[in-house]
Amino acid sequence: MKRFHTLIGMIVSFTLMTFITGCGGGSTSDITSGTATMNITDAPVDDENVLGVHVAFDAVHYKPAGSQWVVEELNETRVINLLDLQDGNSTLLTAQTELPVGRINQIRFIINPAKTFIELAGDINETLTVPSQIEKVVGGFVVPAGGDINITADFDLRKSLVLENKGYKLKPTIKIVDNSQVGEVSGTVANVDGNTTVIVYAYANDTFIEADEKANDFANAATSSDATDGKYTLAWLAAGTYDLVVVEFDVNGENPIVLGTVQDVVITENVKETQDIDIQAL
Repeated sequence: MKRFHTLIGMIVSFTLMTFITGCGGGSTSDITSGTATMNITDAPVDDENVLGVHVAFDAVHYKPAGSQWVVEELNETRVINLLDLQDGNSTLLTAQTELPVGRINQIRFIINPAKTFIELAGDINETLTVPSQIEKVVGGFVVPAGGDINITADFDLRKSLVLENKGYKLKPTIKIVDNSQVGEVSGTVANVDGNTTVIVYAYANDTFIEADEKANDFANAATSSDATDGKYTLAWLAAGTYDLVVVEFDVNGENPIVLGTVQDVVITENVKETQDIDIQAL
């Protein structure tokens, strides 16, 4: 009789477990999609003649690993002035695009060249040549099951804007960052000469080689910030250790002089660090 009661108890327990699992809607392994929210930001351009860089976006395409491209068309062309998005500022481009769970390997930004233009000193607007309507970004992010990932596309205009004989061209250098995995550092810069331009560059620890970087327009910097007004912000930096390189340019934005380096600045995810710099102490 005792064994019979035990058997009945086991059957009842199993039935309850099955009922509860059914009511719970299944496990997260049953969820095959999540969403991604895309933001846009920019690192500053050194050319003081450039007052605005207005880029027109028509769509964003996402390439999941082992699957077809997912197309997110904007309701209408979105024109964004990238120069408004410096020093850690950003703007929303697309919200909660549904994507398959897992790795997104590539992203395409579809740019409308007819509506993309550059704003120059003297109240001049000129067409901004975009060599390719489709700007690809290699490297991506992971879509969580049933969740939303917040990502930011960093358009580094300092590297992307090229002045040629026939005018300016936009050859975007874009990196994608997961907002939950980046931090920033900001602070004051003392003893700045108001007649020159001062830029603070962030380099991965021990990678800055002065002769090479001066010859290459500091192209290997992770990001930069204009500190001419005595303040700087270096945002969207992946966690790690960086060296901050302070560079002074003449009134024409040329002839860079490396004033000094602040070494071993540690960036932590979701933390805003403060690092004040005194040029005379470098």
